[in-house]
Amino acid sequence: MDFMLNFDKLFDIIRVVDPVSKRIVQYYQKDDDSNGAVCYEYWKNGVHCPNCVSSRAANENDTFLKIEYNKDKIYMVMASPAKLTDKRCVVEMLKDITETGIVPDLKGKTIEEINDIIAQLNKEVITDELTKVFNRRYLNERLPVDIYDAAVNKTKLSVIMLDVDCFKGINDTYGHVAGDAVLRELCATVQSNIREGHDWLARFGGEEFLISLPGADQNAAGRIAEKIRAAVESKEIQWEEKKINVTVSMGAYTMDSEELNLSELLARVDKNLYKAKEKGRNTVVLT
Repeated sequence: MDFMLNFDKLFDIIRVVDPVSKRIVQYYQKDDDSNGAVCYEYWKNGVHCPNCVSSRAANENDTFLKIEYNKDKIYMVMASPAKLTDKRCVVEMLKDITETGIVPDLKGKTIEEINDIIAQLNKEVITDELTKVFNRRYLNERLPVDIYDAAVNKTKLSVIMLDVDCFKGINDTYGHVAGDAVLRELCATVQSNIREGHDWLARFGGEEFLISLPGADQNAAGRIAEKIRAAVESKEIQWEEKKINVTVSMGAYTMDSEELNLSELLARVDKNLYKAKEKGRNTVVLT
């Protein structure tokens, strides 16, 4: 960190962050010391950053940039992977760019309007273009945090993997544009049946989606999954002059006082999804 202080004209704040726990390991800003604090507290919104460049830097072993706003100033954040002793960390370098004009059209805007502009810039990076739910990148960055939070707080975490049954047949019968419409309608149905601002939905790939349910035990996960399954089954999707009916299969797994990493949790959820497919589809298997 002492070496980094030679670059104090380039950056206003330098901090080393644990990308999973979100704790600040080392911090430098004149007349300030935030060691041990949660990194996203600086943005004064009280929640994990959806567009977390620190998680991305650690996962992809590269450097990433984003723009953030803390209701006082606009910052460019550069995150780069690093090692502190034997611990994998990320160095975040923050630069005040409020008066630079890099983010245009902010003069005269209210705090709420500026927040909306910055949020939209960050949202585009983690949003699936077709369905407008979170993308695989967000899943890879956020699910390890949910796993960590559940372990530290001794709470449960349930995850559901959902797959559209016989989706190839829909594309073959109605065309790929119709298939795209089915996926969009499916996501709208799922989102209306999970807790807004608490649970989250991401496209895992193709016609597979993952739902994270922090704090939900096995019974709650089963109820939510069955509610989604029934809602999808009963929905008629209008495409031109045709009505398309689809069903989904789901595998769910609940973490309960056990330590799993991302790949281990996904493997258990995927195993249950495979069992649901084996049972004839349009069903839920959970453990």
